[in-house]
Amino acid sequence: MRAAWRRLRGRRWTALLVDVLLIAGVMFGVHAWQTRELPVDEPAPETLLALLDGSGLANAVEPGRVGIVYFFAPWCFYCKASIGNLDDLAAAGAAWGRAVALDYGGPDEVRAFVEEAGVEAPVLMGTARTAADWSVRAFPTYYVIDAEGRISSRSVGYSTWLGMRWRAWRAGL
Repeated sequence: MRAAWRRLRGRRWTALLVDVLLIAGVMFGVHAWQTRELPVDEPAPETLLALLDGSGLANAVEPGRVGIVYFFAPWCFYCKASIGNLDDLAAAGAAWGRAVALDYGGPDEVRAFVEEAGVEAPVLMGTARTAADWSVRAFPTYYVIDAEGRISSRSVGYSTWLGMRWRAWRAGL
């Protein structure tokens, strides 16, 4: 009886491992497909945009330090769910973060999103040209920029704090 139980338990672990590997493989494949046209290992586009608070213009990239440029749309549920991870990463001193609003009806819509999501990162008002320069076609999209101002990695969709932290670490944090 014990030998049969061990064989059964061993099969369950094997089946679980196969399921986990299959799910991970599918997720990796979807991520690869979503990011297939996003630039990587090239200089980040020069992007000077108006700040949401009206205090002037700011560059989306902070030269000399590793950071993240996070593109969002105010209507995007996943943006609202994950933008706090950007703030947490910046608050921990791990990297700088810039949030760039795209596909919005006006500044009031972006302000409402920022208030509701509790965004602390500087928010820049992007344009259709910004989306084209950065190849943003879905939300959220974010790029990790290394200290030399090059795109180190990119991602589309929800990302955890740990996922952002890991990508920033790989960029030379």
